Amino acid sequence: LPDCSRHAAPITTQGPHMTIRKLPDQPGFMIRRLQQVAISLFHETLETAEITPVQYTILQILSQNRQLDQTAIAALAYLDASTTGDVLRRLEKRDLVCRTVKETDRRSRVVDITEDGTDLLTRLRGRITESQHYLLSPLTAQEQTDFLDYVTRILAFHEPQGEADYPTSPWQRGA
Repeated sequence: LPDCSRHAAPITTQGPHMTIRKLPDQPGFMIRRLQQVAISLFHETLETAEITPVQYTILQILSQNRQLDQTAIAALAYLDASTTGDVLRRLEKRDLVCRTVKETDRRSRVVDITEDGTDLLTRLRGRITESQHYLLSPLTAQEQTDFLDYVTRILAFHEPQGEADYPTSPWQRGA
């Protein structure tokens, strides 16, 4: 093994054992950890449904906005077009969504949720709601409201100007 001693940061020891330090309370790290917890809860809650959080998000988008094209779905889900296309193919294979040629532009296709997709959302809605309540259960009702307000403000601040309601590119950050 190479000798890293002259390049490595000094190791802090305390007694016979090394002191192990947690990462500091950095917002980015904490948000990533919270997302890991939320995804884990989602999978535990819906393990028998065989649906991912991204698939659920897209089905929710389509249940509220009928006949969208892939670009619009990607923007609303904050996903790139390639990922969105892959997810839509998997949902279509399960007959949860269908794609049809757009009447006004024969080169374009629109996506819609199917009856099976709507039924799946209906069956999962209660479990998802319980999971979301459990995620925030360490907080009081007022703290939950405040937390969601804070998250909404942070997201709105980092939203490209004029794109808060319908972003055309989830990755573009304008001045």
